[in-house]
Amino acid sequence: MSDSILSDEKSETAESTENKLPQAEDAAAGKPADADVSTDNADAADNAAETSSETPAEAAAEGESAPEAAEKPADGEGASEDGAAQAQPEKKEEPAPVPTAPRCENPVAGRKVFFVNPPLYVENYLHLELKQHEYEVYIISDYKYTKAALRHFPDALCFIFIDDEMSYDEWFNFIQSFQKDEKLKTIFVGLMSAVITKQQHERFLMNLSLPGGFIMLTEFKGSALIEKIVGILDLNGAKGRRKYLRWDCSSSDTPINGYFANGSQLLQVSIVNISSVGFVCYYPASYGEVLKKNTLVASFSITLGRRSIVTPSVVFETKRADASRFISIMLFSKHVGQDDRKVIKNFVFDQLQDRFEKLVFAAQPDVEDYSNKAQKVAIAEETAKDSEKTENAENIEEAEEVLEVDEAEGSDSAEITADASDTPADVAKSDEADTNVKTEEHKENEQKVSESKTE
Repeated sequence: MSDSILSDEKSETAESTENKLPQAEDAAAGKPADADVSTDNADAADNAAETSSETPAEAAAEGESAPEAAEKPADGEGASEDGAAQAQPEKKEEPAPVPTAPRCENPVAGRKVFFVNPPLYVENYLHLELKQHEYEVYIISDYKYTKAALRHFPDALCFIFIDDEMSYDEWFNFIQSFQKDEKLKTIFVGLMSAVITKQQHERFLMNLSLPGGFIMLTEFKGSALIEKIVGILDLNGAKGRRKYLRWDCSSSDTPINGYFANGSQLLQVSIVNISSVGFVCYYPASYGEVLKKNTLVASFSITLGRRSIVTPSVVFETKRADASRFISIMLFSKHVGQDDRKVIKNFVFDQLQDRFEKLVFAAQPDVEDYSNKAQKVAIAEETAKDSEKTENAENIEEAEEVLEVDEAEGSDSAEITADASDTPADVAKSDEADTNVKTEEHKENEQKVSESKTE
């Protein structure tokens, strides 16, 4: 039974390998090849490394476990009826799932992970541990370059340490501003703190989107912190389909070559990309099929920067890339020690970090004021202007009222002045007229009295 399972696994591996080299097959058919062929080949190398890590004994044990698992329900059918009356054990409460951002699908190539303004503990311990676990992790010591970096990687995960550099209010405004930027609103943001108050902690959780969670460094230390971060990274697809980070050697300033002996000849190959489990290389067609499938190259020398390592390697697959070249997928054998693998990992990460810094620090730093002082000053100035306008309006209204009073008083004084401006002759005529009127009235009154007496 185990033999059939192993044969099935071998056939599946062979089939997947055929599917991983489409561009190399096109080149063999006469179609032009390009450097992108290395990506699919490297994926094949990663998958092959995963497959090769399983021993035949483990595969056989896994195969035998399937029928045993199938038999267990049958054995338990009668027992389930007898124990129906028994109380079921209490279920343990599962931890609340870590929230995810709107773009929570796992990308094929994984996500880059950034730590912004990290404390030394995170930078010197957590950062290195995550790199050894093959996560693509970067440090941004100056928060002013955070947005410039993240705009290049809109599906990245970003953990921000908020205990210094800015006040909590400023960090709150900084993170909140991500939602106003189309390229930053999809970032998976997480926060880290060691001394934040409970009130501020709740404010961040209740008012911001934090798919990366809020990690209190006082609650998680050492291996517990690594486990917590790894859980968040895996939940959000930080590794994607690839299990190992690789460096595209075409991006290097100088080409990376490998050397191996074939009889009395020392042959050279051009390395396309490399990871801690293997590499992809081109070699001239004039060598012939010197690297046949399953061939063990006992001494394969590779120079990485100033370090040279000897890596016994196995040929996983070889295809003709074009008329002048072959392309081979090489896997490091188990004889390659951890020290040599660490040299490769460090080289890969150093190259990635160097490329990242050139990309980010070429941009202008963020000069926005997240304390909102400018906004507060603008509001104060606007309020002062409104107050000044109101005061001016009141002054105008009061002046109009005074003007109306003055006009009324002016009218009365004009009448008085007009009376005072009459001449003595006019006054005499006026008095005489008044006297005549009074005399006539007196005569009429006397006549009325006399008539009443006569009657």
